[in-house]
Amino acid sequence: MKNSHSEIKIVPKNWEKNLKSNIKKEWYGYYFYFTPEHPEGYLVKFRGMNRIKDLEQRQKMTRILINSELDLLAKGYNPITKQFEVNEDFVTEKTPFLQALEIARKKIKVAESTMTNIVDVIKLVTMAANKTGVSILEIGKVKKRDIRQILDIILEKGYSNDRYNKVKAVLGILYNYFVDLEIFEYNYCHFIKKLPHTPAPRVILRKDDKERFEELKTTNYNLWRFCKMFYYSGCRISEFRALKIKDINLKKQEFKIFEKKGKRYHEVLKPININVYHLWKEILSEGNGDDLFLFGNDLSPAEESITKHALSHRYRRWVVKKLDIKVDLYALRHTYLNDITTIYGISKAKDIAGHTNERTTRIYAVDYNENILNEQKKVSTGF
Repeated sequence: MKNSHSEIKIVPKNWEKNLKSNIKKEWYGYYFYFTPEHPEGYLVKFRGMNRIKDLEQRQKMTRILINSELDLLAKGYNPITKQFEVNEDFVTEKTPFLQALEIARKKIKVAESTMTNIVDVIKLVTMAANKTGVSILEIGKVKKRDIRQILDIILEKGYSNDRYNKVKAVLGILYNYFVDLEIFEYNYCHFIKKLPHTPAPRVILRKDDKERFEELKTTNYNLWRFCKMFYYSGCRISEFRALKIKDINLKKQEFKIFEKKGKRYHEVLKPININVYHLWKEILSEGNGDDLFLFGNDLSPAEESITKHALSHRYRRWVVKKLDIKVDLYALRHTYLNDITTIYGISKAKDIAGHTNERTTRIYAVDYNENILNEQKKVSTGF
């Protein structure tokens, strides 16, 4: 049964007649909304015209309210749930803005981490769109200025320039889908300027942190082994979690990952560092089957890889809380790149990280500028 509604009626019945006595009465509109859960009809009432004391103006406002209600119903609004019913099959020019974003989110193919970010951004955009009234606009009628107003509200709520830029970027991803559907000729989100942002220095493990970290070897060996292997891998956590036994070639001292650059995944070979070669050999001996993931729920070979949430939770419990090391798991990658930069230089760190330019690597190599300054202090020309 498709949701439907009865004719909208107004009380008093003779509201359109020029009767001055009607201005003293309480007016309201009503109709019945039919759903599978309410086959007999759910009574819906609305008001908003009684504050007007002039009869002609009240009649005019009543017509506006009727048309507004009909417009919402035509767009799929459910007055019982107070939400729009989303048609998950497709987006048209008439799909309400927020529903269009949600459909686009479900249609596009992105990395798990990107999808998590998109979900968070849609929540933020929903808050801002409800304030501006964009939430009920048809997607085809949303203009560049509407998106800019949404971004401005996010700033006014105290969010940073960096968050502003990330919301803009996510909307750009979703709008690419709308451009493909020819709802828009071009993606105007790309023409909204980014705001200046200076990234905060990355937090890494220092000497005392590394010393305390070794205590983990006796309290949670498998987690210690994972962290040591991850530190020397130069990989992202998502890439490392996805490793299977068949991706490792111990004889050649290398392993294979699928690295995302832009919109495509590329097969990349990574070296097995000699300092943790024995750990790779050890964990491979624990698995029986090339198709097993290297790191299951107990961080040993299994049919399913450990989830991002489970890994983060375990790290927080055993490292952050018990060892009082106040950095997250990803800081191991930052620490490694910083250490490589300090010992071998920024170029070597860039190659290990798989970055396309040194500017990106410098974000992670937090001691780079200090090291350069110290080296400059020792420069001698013989003058």
